[in-house]
Amino acid sequence: MSRVAVLIPNYNGGSYLRECLRSVVAQTFADWEAVVGDNASTDDSVSIVTAVADRRLRLVARPANVGWVANVNLLLHEARSDYVAILHADDFWEPPFLARMVEILERSPGSLLATCGSRVLTSGRPTAIKGLHEAWRGPATTCPKKTAARLLTMKNWLRAPSVVMRRTLFLPYPTFDESLPLVNDWLMWLRAATIGDVEVCPDPLANYRFHDASTTAESIRANYWGEEMTRMVRIVQADWAHAEPFPGARQAIAVGVVAEILADAGLRAERGDSAGAIIQARRARALAPGPQEQALAVFFEQVIRLADVPGLRRARRPLAQIGRRVWGMLRRAA
Repeated sequence: MSRVAVLIPNYNGGSYLRECLRSVVAQTFADWEAVVGDNASTDDSVSIVTAVADRRLRLVARPANVGWVANVNLLLHEARSDYVAILHADDFWEPPFLARMVEILERSPGSLLATCGSRVLTSGRPTAIKGLHEAWRGPATTCPKKTAARLLTMKNWLRAPSVVMRRTLFLPYPTFDESLPLVNDWLMWLRAATIGDVEVCPDPLANYRFHDASTTAESIRANYWGEEMTRMVRIVQADWAHAEPFPGARQAIAVGVVAEILADAGLRAERGDSAGAIIQARRARALAPGPQEQALAVFFEQVIRLADVPGLRRARRPLAQIGRRVWGMLRRAA
């Protein structure tokens, strides 16, 4: 049995899959096994996988597309290793990634997962380095679970390719929630932080692609995120009904998600998508846990409407920026 199971869900990812697989084979940590779960691709994905001459890599070809979350969960059932990593077909790792993640987990038995910095690669934009290290700047790599839970109520700091998990995480939570195709990872990280510490490495050892054909981009265009994050809040609040990871956690997750939804509303308003921005502002108002957040959501909606008045359209960007500054006040308060 290998120490690390690398799970690679794929659907028509042939454009990026070669680089993804090469990055796994190039790992300086050699004790891994990788399984590509191909979701009935119609491109050259299968031939790309079978062309890799490495016995540690194998293919599971689904006869029909089961959805990417179900695909990951089916791959999880096959994982028997001490550690599990999920690498989407359009993402890739730097060679030391597995070695560094396993190293910090092995010296910290109380931690359930480790995460590093991620290079966010977006066409036409400068590369950004994101991760939990932006919020956690402790003297050691270990972010205590209460602190990690508090930070993760603010936003999802973790990109999936930046995470290695102990397989024991999947004893209390055996699968990713298939009712949340967009934010199931955020839910899992929150759940992990309620029962174990998190190891944080600032080094950018993972690469996360954001491109027009990605599930994330398609979901943003369709405006699915606000509705799904609202459902995630209800699930988390039910999880924490009898024991919060820190005092006020059930309210904090609602405040954090309201801030995320309003941030998206501001970006939509800047792009001229007033209808989508208003939908997000209304979702934020419905989720708001207190009068301050409700008032901010109402303010956002009014700013968006004002920016769409014909005579004020030139002021759309500064008006949206004012709204985002107020949103920043809410973020700091959270």
